[in-house]
Amino acid sequence: MREEWKASAYAENSKGQAVWAKELIEKMALKGDESILDIGCGDGKITEMLSHLTSGEVVGVDFSPEMIGYAKAAFSKPLFMQMDAQALSFNERFDMVFSNAALHWAKDHDAILHGIFKALKPKGRAILQMGGAGNGEKVFEAFHHILPAYAEYFEGFESPYTFHSDKTYETLLKGAGFSTYQAHLVSKDMVHDTLKAFRGWLETTWFPFINRIPSAQQTAFIEAWIEAYVALCPLDQDERVHIGMIRLEVQLRK
Repeated sequence: MREEWKASAYAENSKGQAVWAKELIEKMALKGDESILDIGCGDGKITEMLSHLTSGEVVGVDFSPEMIGYAKAAFSKPLFMQMDAQALSFNERFDMVFSNAALHWAKDHDAILHGIFKALKPKGRAILQMGGAGNGEKVFEAFHHILPAYAEYFEGFESPYTFHSDKTYETLLKGAGFSTYQAHLVSKDMVHDTLKAFRGWLETTWFPFINRIPSAQQTAFIEAWIEAYVALCPLDQDERVHIGMIRLEVQLRK
């Protein structure tokens, strides 16, 4: 599902994802006694937040052993487990499944949705948000601007991201057996207050691209990518970086 995450770097450079997670939590309409599964829990801070909103069991799973190790060291209350979202092993254990900014790292969403269906109790619900079709379009465009100078390092490269449209995802949801479901695309403006913050986000969440480059050339590659992006999307009057993101938001019931 992923390559190698740097947990401490993610904790520092995932503020945008945390904002979206808080917005998503509000839509969960929790009663306060639900058992909750957080898929792709990362550094654990959102899972820990969820644990304060319910008296029920809260479990966070992530594919990355480094992320799970970081989460366990940072937070004592939720249960954290290393697990692939494409191979969930729970059986009617949760009232609610939550996932934010994670599932676009996986390829087999049919397996994910069948795993969620099995993990939910009867009439259980899920709310998921991930990158959707068109996500980070200008970041990709900037990458393709500089690609000719680095083409030799990207032979055979396949993007690790899977960005579904709402229509294709509804087809998957129907096949997984949920009683009710809806999927829609939402435009988001991710804002980085400084170029340094933008760089940190690139280094953290776009590392599969950066890791293709020899270490001695990575700094130049990142700087070229940033320069190409700013040429496409100039800084605002406060010298902040804006990134147009498209999120696929999914709500469903077993």
